[in-house]
Amino acid sequence: MSRTVVAAVVASIIAAITITAYIAVSSTIDDRAKKDAEFGVARARKQLMRTAQLESLSILAKAEQLAADQGFVRALKSDSSGERSSQSSLAFARFKAAGKGNDAQPDIITLLDATGNLVAMSDMATVIPKQWKDDKGEMKWPGLAETLRRRVIISEIWDYPDVGMMKVGIAPIIDPDAPVAAENPDGVIIGLVVVAYAETSVATRKEADVMGVQLAYVNADRTYATSFSRGEKKEEDTAKQKEITRILKEDGSKLFGSTGELVRVKVDGEAYVALGVPMPRQSSRELSKTYPAATAAAVVLAPVADAGGLNAAKTYILLVGATGVLLALLGMFLIHRRMIAQIDPIELGVADIINGNIDRTFRPVGAELDGLANGLNVMMARLLGRPEPGEEEFDDEGNPIVPGRVEFDEAEASSTPRPDSELAALAQESEPDYYKRIYTEYLAARKAVGQPDEVSFENFIAKLKMNEGKLKAQHQCKAVRFRVVTKDSKVSLKPVPIFA
Repeated sequence: MSRTVVAAVVASIIAAITITAYIAVSSTIDDRAKKDAEFGVARARKQLMRTAQLESLSILAKAEQLAADQGFVRALKSDSSGERSSQSSLAFARFKAAGKGNDAQPDIITLLDATGNLVAMSDMATVIPKQWKDDKGEMKWPGLAETLRRRVIISEIWDYPDVGMMKVGIAPIIDPDAPVAAENPDGVIIGLVVVAYAETSVATRKEADVMGVQLAYVNADRTYATSFSRGEKKEEDTAKQKEITRILKEDGSKLFGSTGELVRVKVDGEAYVALGVPMPRQSSRELSKTYPAATAAAVVLAPVADAGGLNAAKTYILLVGATGVLLALLGMFLIHRRMIAQIDPIELGVADIINGNIDRTFRPVGAELDGLANGLNVMMARLLGRPEPGEEEFDDEGNPIVPGRVEFDEAEASSTPRPDSELAALAQESEPDYYKRIYTEYLAARKAVGQPDEVSFENFIAKLKMNEGKLKAQHQCKAVRFRVVTKDSKVSLKPVPIFA
């Protein structure tokens, strides 16, 4: 397997592990985030329902407390408009003073007579009597007529013009001096009071912060207040308010159905789990069967995940994987360079030996392949009968000084045989006889020129065979034999190709 393929395989494995980790971690984080969001929104829903119940009962009690002030009875029974205004203002002030420091102050406190006309309103010098009636003269909110007709105290939510959602308490005012008739055992109702608190985005945000979720108050398909904010001043994010209205139109039936199921929604591209919370209506007695059903509600939204944290985890995994791939490739490149630096000298040495330099030895190349180089030196020494590594001496070129060096004629042998009376005899001579004869002639020739040598028979024959094999492949001949040639006091072996 090539180094490129190995590198590709390693990189692919690391990439596969990275992708697997990315998918596994993303899936785990997503699942956990969804479960956390579902748990958080369910817990917030229960908390909001309890809080809304208590708040509704509190407003009911405040309306009852306000209606008990005799200043309203005096105002309603007075024929003087100034007296009516004075008595009403004093009653309004007493109610506000009683709640000062403990509760939020009401946004609206109103006194109405037995016909539903406005008599007085807190912080307003004059009022329009028929302000809360429609063109037909009927009261705009059913709770007013229900209270005047049946002496019931009601706590509910209104969609108030130009204000929005208001939590309202309505209570009747009874004339303590009127005789109780048999047909009217509950007393004579001479008017009613209304106390109302606006549901603002600031109040909604405070509630949401306590519950750790996002909150929106809605009525039918309209959104009135949300906890979504923007900017340093924490202004309500109106764009997200519109998103909640869109969700109401698309998923309102699921949010506020009989089962009140969890709904996964997106607000401005961010995933949330949402639950609908019907706002409670309280009354001191059962309301008429024809009384309209309550439509006010809240939507509790919990983010599915901290997008920044999840994206950071995914980015970290990808960075680790990419770094791993780069480090693996860099490591393989460095190893490749180090190994090549050691392999190249060994390959050159092997090629040199193949080309006939059997006296070549392998010098140390590096820690990884020193063992191989030494093993090749030992192998060559034993094959050629020369001293093994550690027992020889080296010349300036790094080659060992070996007694009995055999010289070969470097002139290329002719590939075209010339007539030679001895060629036939040379070709027919048996190999053992040939090796013994050429060895004897070589030693004698060296001695004759004054260069006696102690080359061993095994070393001589090994060198001879190596050169024979090389020349045989070079000339494409049947065999190669050598002749001893003496020229200029130098003894060498000249190859003779044999083609037949």
